[in-house]
Amino acid sequence: MRKFIIAAVLLAVLPTGNMQACVSEGPTHNKYMFSVFRRDAMDGPAYLADINQYWIDYCKGRIAADDYDRTGYTFYNNHRSEVLKVAQAKGDQAMAAYLKLLNRYIDVCDLFTVDRWSYPTKEQLATRKQKALAILNAAKAYRGTQLRQQYTLLQMRANMILGYDLANANLWNQHVKRFGKSCWREAMQNIYARTLYKSGKRLEACDQYALTNDMNSIKRVMGNYRNLAGIKSVYAQNPNSPALNYLVQDFVNNVQETLDQKPKNSDDCEWLNEIDAKCIFRNEALAFVEFAKTVAKQGKSATPCLWWTAAGMTDYLLGNQQQAMEETEQALNAAGTQRMTDNARAIRLLVTTRSARLDDAYTTYLLGEMRWLDGMIKAERSTMAYDNHYTDVKDRVVHKGLEPLFAKAGRPYMALALCDMMRQEESAYYAMAYKREEQKGYSKYQYMRHSPWDEVFCQMDSMKTDQLVGYYRFVTSTPNNALERYTVARAFKDDQYFNDLIGTKYMAEGAFAKAIPYLEKLSTEFMSNQPISIYEAQTNYDVVRWFKRQPIHYNSNEYYSPDNEYHEVTTNKKLEFCKEMMRLQSQYALTRQGQPLEELSYQLAVRYFQASCYGDCWWITHHYKSVSDSARSWELDYAKQAIEHLNLCKHSQDEQMRYRTLYALAFVHAYIPGNSWMSITYDKDWNEVMNYRPESAQYKALAELNDYATNHPERIDEYARRCDVLQRFQAMNHQP
Repeated sequence: MRKFIIAAVLLAVLPTGNMQACVSEGPTHNKYMFSVFRRDAMDGPAYLADINQYWIDYCKGRIAADDYDRTGYTFYNNHRSEVLKVAQAKGDQAMAAYLKLLNRYIDVCDLFTVDRWSYPTKEQLATRKQKALAILNAAKAYRGTQLRQQYTLLQMRANMILGYDLANANLWNQHVKRFGKSCWREAMQNIYARTLYKSGKRLEACDQYALTNDMNSIKRVMGNYRNLAGIKSVYAQNPNSPALNYLVQDFVNNVQETLDQKPKNSDDCEWLNEIDAKCIFRNEALAFVEFAKTVAKQGKSATPCLWWTAAGMTDYLLGNQQQAMEETEQALNAAGTQRMTDNARAIRLLVTTRSARLDDAYTTYLLGEMRWLDGMIKAERSTMAYDNHYTDVKDRVVHKGLEPLFAKAGRPYMALALCDMMRQEESAYYAMAYKREEQKGYSKYQYMRHSPWDEVFCQMDSMKTDQLVGYYRFVTSTPNNALERYTVARAFKDDQYFNDLIGTKYMAEGAFAKAIPYLEKLSTEFMSNQPISIYEAQTNYDVVRWFKRQPIHYNSNEYYSPDNEYHEVTTNKKLEFCKEMMRLQSQYALTRQGQPLEELSYQLAVRYFQASCYGDCWWITHHYKSVSDSARSWELDYAKQAIEHLNLCKHSQDEQMRYRTLYALAFVHAYIPGNSWMSITYDKDWNEVMNYRPESAQYKALAELNDYATNHPERIDEYARRCDVLQRFQAMNHQP
């Protein structure tokens, strides 16, 4: 019993693989719905990727490009000395000469960036300027045609670091804008846009940035216009400014961010500031809706679809359902780019989920829209190395719209299947993104399916077992409804996984006979590839927990990681536990009062406590553990079952049995919430104050143990005498 009073606290610092109670703060599914340009436009201008690919292709077969070289657009920076060697090996003297000059430019740029951390001397500034001028003059001196655009770009870059913005404007207007389309020309156009911005021509700069698909620069340039006043100001100057695409999208998504993330009845926008979002309060959002509708009707904008959709999404977020429906319908019939029309369609789908009736017509419509989204996801993902906007749309439509819609209609199995469909699609994406083979069998990634961070598992884990059986029957059936067939075809339905989950839940309910048919179907391979295998392999349910704790030995000495903590399981201990409990219960029912019955009760108590959420063998009835465990409403309270059996033994004529039982009761009661024999508070000087609770079950159990130890000291072993909790109880003279 040593230190058992703080056992739960110790568990908090011991690695347990997963948490026992599903987290209260689950996924928010705060995915942005409004998108009128591809999200990769916010990662920088598109020409960066094209330039990167140019160098990869130039060195093809000579330098291997890793994923970061590609997605981070860093190939040349990472390999510039090697690229020069490739050019020399090819005998490409013109390219080699250009690369030497380009490398000199990069070195000079590095010198200028040092200014962020230290103040250069006049001599250092003069040296840098001389080097930059030398590069500029060398770039101007090029008379060839093969690398004309590259040298001109280098000339504009040198002008930029020297502050010669007027020279860049002249170079663009007199020569560069007549160049053929290329990534080098777009890079020069981006520098020209910067020149316009530096000269105070903000909107003209945004026009140029938009032509290179550089929305991130527009965001930077329009930083002070990210509100309704800013949108109105830009619209008044140019109703068709490309900057409005960014500002309107940013505004609507900030309304969503504010409503999704900001605490209610709070004006605290600190979190939104941290993620570079802006707080948009209700009054400003309502005013924006009216302004957007006015713009859409005025006829000055070439893309009224943008404004109708913005009004519809904002009204939806504000709870104005009827207005949102009308505005999104208007958007679908208004002029705009294809991206804007697709955006309107996606948002109308979300809007319909709030008030639709789940009749055949609507589910047919939903199926069509789901398939449309699948096509959009595939099309956009094909040229992107990461998840895309339409996966976000589908995520929010399903989780924020369809799940609650089906649940409210009394169709919880369909709601859960939809949720699981999205989890499967997300898992498939990550498997693809990280180049894993499609998950087959029971890989070590299977642990995610038992995680308290997995909302699908949390929902299944909170169900009564018969409900879970019904859900599994649903996802393995062939429904008549086409939308249901579409959904269940994408839901997870592995037999062993569900047999394990259902069997374990029946065990948690104490329904051992019902559990056995499911547990009998589990393979040791499956059990070995669960994160609980490390506990299952190293603990046994017949060990008396109050006299011996079974420590877990981990593979990693530094920290616990589910990826390397799997142990081979050779026997099905859950199944063995079920059969043994049924045997003991059967013997118990046929045994009369006396020592045999007491021994059976004690054995049952040992097993009930070990298999409870507090025992070493918690994995028998659960798949994860935390310090805040307690029996759930639908479960059999194993710890209380242990107490009932121990109470039968505490008056035994066998003194050894009586001692073991009294000690066990004092131990077990420490784990039951609200049973603690004392609590600790602090006075005004922060001195510890012990508050005794004589009415608590643990206090009474300790009192009985103490009386027995006082009256029969010869029968108390060294283990009990060293118990610090008992010593503390004795020290306060048995008085509160």
